[in-house]
Amino acid sequence: MIVDGILYLWLIWGIWIFTTFMMDKAHPYRFHYSFICLVLLCVFPYGLKVGSVEVAIPVFVLGLICIHYIRIFSLKEKLYMLVVILAMGMLYAGIGLVAIYDPVLMFIDRNLIMASSLAFLSILFYSSSSYMFRMIAIAASSIVGEVFMSIPLKNVGFLFPIGGPVYLDVLAISTGILLAVKLFEEINQSFNIKVQTNKGEMKNL
Repeated sequence: MIVDGILYLWLIWGIWIFTTFMMDKAHPYRFHYSFICLVLLCVFPYGLKVGSVEVAIPVFVLGLICIHYIRIFSLKEKLYMLVVILAMGMLYAGIGLVAIYDPVLMFIDRNLIMASSLAFLSILFYSSSSYMFRMIAIAASSIVGEVFMSIPLKNVGFLFPIGGPVYLDVLAISTGILLAVKLFEEINQSFNIKVQTNKGEMKNL
């Protein structure tokens, strides 16, 4: 049985190892990435009470990171990102509420459905954009989705912790899917360049 939150811890730990020991030391954001990973690892078990709702500290950290990057976007990019976040957040909350109220409908693991939905929607909305846009969309929309889920559950007397270990696992799976897609895109691009180069050499002959 997999312990809730272990996927998140493994992912952050793996990214920290890559940024600390494998990334080019001249990379301008190497220290920033490593520091953020360490912070996310250290704050994993902690939470804060906001009113009657418990909010995990990693949610605050991820939210600040998203705000930091979104603030440098152009106005058009910010408005588009807002629409994307709300749409993906409502989908996230919808899937989560269905899983709670009628789990029989979840013929596939709930976390996998939520993670894959976020990942593929981010790719759909940002098909020609960088990995950063997709990751911000997933992180911000999942936080919004957690808030959307907590509101109706609180109204029926069910205290739902925002950003718990299960949520962090969903975020980790989504990130893993994005990394796999990015790796596939880079391999495909390298293969196409190699094929075009070989064709050019054949023409020269």
